[in-house]
Formats: sequence, structure tokens, C-alpha cells
Amino acid sequence: MYFSILLFVIIVTSLILSYRYFFSKVQTPNKSKKNALSAEPLLNKTYLLSLSSFIFLTVCLYFGLGRPDLLQRQLPQKKLELSLIQALHDTKDANENEKLLLLYSTLKEALVKKPGDIRGYSLLVKTCLNLNKYSEARLAQEKVLSLKKSASNIDDYALLMDTYLIAAGGRFSIEASKILKKIKNKYPSNENTYFFKALEHLERKEYQPAIKVYKKLKTQNILKTEKLILLENKLKIIGYSN
Repeated sequence: MYFSILLFVIIVTSLILSYRYFFSKVQTPNKSKKNALSAEPLLNKTYLLSLSSFIFLTVCLYFGLGRPDLLQRQLPQKKLELSLIQALHDTKDANENEKLLLLYSTLKEALVKKPGDIRGYSLLVKTCLNLNKYSEARLAQEKVLSLKKSASNIDDYALLMDTYLIAAGGRFSIEASKILKKIKNKYPSNENTYFFKALEHLERKEYQPAIKVYKKLKTQNILKTEKLILLENKLKIIGYSN
């Protein structure tokens, strides 16, 4: 909503500046052709400078005094994952388990020899999640769907979306939106589809549509409790309360 207001203000101001520019041309007494031609570039530069300055100052005010988060666009998955990896770097060693690490190494070696092993990749997903290797978990689940192809079901897609979200620290990336588009086409009425739609709305600062989806899910009481709680907590951050 705030971004729409910003865009509206910029458009209105542009129209006002355009009107003033053309009005000043009409009001200016006729001069010689040479003077008019020499003045034309100056008027254009002044107009463009005024418009650019206004847009720049408006954006600065939003970042300094308003809601800078509302100007934030969706980011690529890898960029979000990189931020999370850096945040987890200091705690990585403390969280690792020797048995899981051994299983992880064994799985990686086995999958090199058997690259079509769907069960092996599924186990690798769970192992990587337990080891906080979230990016690898996402890649492994992508491989599962690639191997299953048309046999993939909503649970496979839901797990893929979960790995995308976990690897991105709860953010909804551009790539996640592309996957969600496929899910909406295949499973338009599934509760997981609605859940991820709500998260996408929140990432894009579309708060009212997100609240609408949340109310639908809560009324129908079909979504898993942990996911509903996650959605509730995200809505509380933007000031929504039941």
C-alpha cells in the first residue's frame, strides 16, 4: 500500500512539473528563433533535474523516516542463502553430530555411484536439514523432484518449498515464487498451496491478501498446527492480531 502511495505521489508531481513546464513556455514572450533554440535545452535540463531531485528526495525520506522495508523487493534464493550461511557459520561446528556426519558422507559417496537413487536423495534431504546444511537440502530435494518427474505429489513440492524457506532464513525468494506458480496450477485448492501463497504475499508486502488467506486456513482448520503458528507469528510482526 505504501509503495502505491509513493508511486502515486511521484506520478502526480510529474504531471504538475510537466504542466508548469508547458505553461511557462506558453507564457514566455516570443523571442528570436536563435534565442528560443538556445533556451530549449536549458528548460529541458531544468525540468528533468527538478523531477529527478524530487524522486530522489522522496525515496530518501522513505528510507530515513518511513518504511524502508516496503521498498524491498524479492531477492534471489542464493543471495538469501548466503546471508543465512554467514549467520550460522559460528554455530555450525557445535551443532554437528558425528553419526549424522558419517551418514552424510556415506550418502554422498553412494549417490555418486547411484545418481538415480530417489530414496537416497530423500534421506540426504533429512540428513542435511539436521546438519544445518540447508542449501544442500534444497538441492537434494530438487533432485528428488527431477527424478520423480510426473510422479511427484504435493508432499514432494511442499517439502521442496520448506527447504527453500529454511535455506533462505524464512524469506520467500524469486525462485520460490516460480515453484509456487507450478504448485498453484497442479494443486490450486490444497492447504499447502494457500499457506505458501500467504507467505509470498507477506514477502511482497501484500498484507491484506495474506490476512485473507490466513483467515481462510484458520476457519477451515486444515493446515498443520506448526505451519499455522508460523503464519500467525509472521502476521503479528506486521501488527495483525486475531
